[in-house]
Amino acid sequence: MDTSPAHLLPGVGPDATVLFAHAHPDDETLVTGATMAAYAAAGARVVLLTSTRGELGEVIPPELVHLEVGRAAAESGTPADGTGLARVRERELAAALAALGVREHIWLGQGPAAPESGPVTFRDSGMQWGPDGRAMAAGTVLPGSLSRTPLAELAALAARAIRDVRPDAVVTYAADGGYGHPDHVRTHDLVMAALALAETPADGQDAWTVPHVFAIVSDRPERPLEPGVPRIAVHGDTDAKTEAMRAHRTQITVAGDRYALSDDVWKDISGIEEFVDASAAPGEGRNGGDRNE
Repeated sequence: MDTSPAHLLPGVGPDATVLFAHAHPDDETLVTGATMAAYAAAGARVVLLTSTRGELGEVIPPELVHLEVGRAAAESGTPADGTGLARVRERELAAALAALGVREHIWLGQGPAAPESGPVTFRDSGMQWGPDGRAMAAGTVLPGSLSRTPLAELAALAARAIRDVRPDAVVTYAADGGYGHPDHVRTHDLVMAALALAETPADGQDAWTVPHVFAIVSDRPERPLEPGVPRIAVHGDTDAKTEAMRAHRTQITVAGDRYALSDDVWKDISGIEEFVDASAAPGEGRNGGDRNE
């Protein structure tokens, strides 16, 4: 019997533990922030797993452009390597989660998602725009980047987090990452592999099977859903999402009830976020929604 409120995900009520898995700081706010805030306000345990610190993101505020990789720092004349931007985005993410009411955050490779050998950090893989208007791999992808790390290694770490958190639901990207970013695709892949791994005990942890898995429906028009795929609309907290967007100031400009990314394309801030059911019976694998090549 579905006892979840109508504005939340089906079968996942306010007593649930919900794990959201994203690639970079700000992704959680842009596409699931209203949902995260709604669950937090309802009393659910909300946990965010973030794969990278977004070292290769573009920077909007003029006074911070020296942090963008490839841009020379005015005061030193040396190019930024992403380390400074990573530190700023860590602080932005902490402020955004506070605005959303989310108290638990895990970096992939650290805390409950760390290998036994010790903490590790995975670097933003970067991207470039393809001729079809979708993101694709960057011309140069550095060692240590998320997309260059073996999937088995990443999945094992995420599985450790899943066994530790023991979520009732996991929310992440669809198989194509929404708009094609390599780190979004990699995060989808590592989460889906981790869900299967978590069903087996390992590293002294008990097994855990996640009952519900949901994939995010992209808000980008170039990626329509396949016909017949039912959408699940969550009516979340628009105000909390807006404040969290303001916290990500290197990546997002907010003016009233509208926002723009570095492309200066203005959109309305929406508290309605859509998902598809990506669950499968234990042991049968999970497809994470549709893939449009």
